[in-house]
Amino acid sequence: MMWKRWMKFYEEIERDFGFKRENEIKARNTLSNILGEDVIGVEELKKVVGKEVYVVGFSPSLERDVEKIPYNSVIIAADDAGVFLYEIGMNPKIVMSDLDGDIDGLLSIKNAIFGIHAHGDNMELIPYAKLFERKFGTTQIEPLHNVYNFGGFTDGDRCVFLAAHFGAKIHLIGFDFEHPRIKKGKDVERKRKKLKWAKYLINYLESTGARIIWE
Repeated sequence: MMWKRWMKFYEEIERDFGFKRENEIKARNTLSNILGEDVIGVEELKKVVGKEVYVVGFSPSLERDVEKIPYNSVIIAADDAGVFLYEIGMNPKIVMSDLDGDIDGLLSIKNAIFGIHAHGDNMELIPYAKLFERKFGTTQIEPLHNVYNFGGFTDGDRCVFLAAHFGAKIHLIGFDFEHPRIKKGKDVERKRKKLKWAKYLINYLESTGARIIWE
């Protein structure tokens, strides 16, 4: 999804959460400066995603739902879901993260490409981006040459938007918008609010013709 199309959704999100655009701009620019030219390009991402992917969220049901992922599938994982998969012997091709999870765990994942997200609330975490070898940046606002915007708001639905951007058939695994896995120190109600947006955005994608299978 191009920025101009995504902008209307994001302006609503911005109002709903009270985000300040200047903070988003600062975060995006900081990430861009850290990444420089050492990023995975869009054409390479398209090849990695391919025609069919399993997008994996980090819901409490993941331990059970992971059995639905066929061997040798292309996996795009949301943040700590990637760590979980790697620890049980499954290798995500792409991991989308705003770096608020298990950094050491993420760094242990071999051969994955990391989509590092910048927003106004994770400014202090953005410098960790330099530790990842294969990476690209993402933003919620207008993109730059090395910080993309495929659409999406949370780590999970950003994975879906990425796959949909390249026209892949998408299987959703480990998504539960009603019973989130809450990280220590996080605001539960704010998390639920974010997941409502995530569900709404994925449903929108589906209404536009994106091939999404809810496993």
